[in-house]
Amino acid sequence: MGKKAKLKKMRRELKARSRENPPSDPNNFIKQIEKTGYRLQNIQRSPEVPRDNIEPQL
Repeated sequence: MGKKAKLKKMRRELKARSRENPPSDPNNFIKQIEKTGYRLQNIQRSPEVPRDNIEPQL
């Protein structure tokens, strides 16, 4: 089998797989994230980064 034939076969398989997958539910994403330990109501943000240029002390 040639290189182009293999690529063509792979493309056909990808199209067939994409048709089989049902549309994803946005609530399902939240449930998956909550299983990993993150919570939607309890968001932990990063600490504030100072915007001013701080001069180094010698």
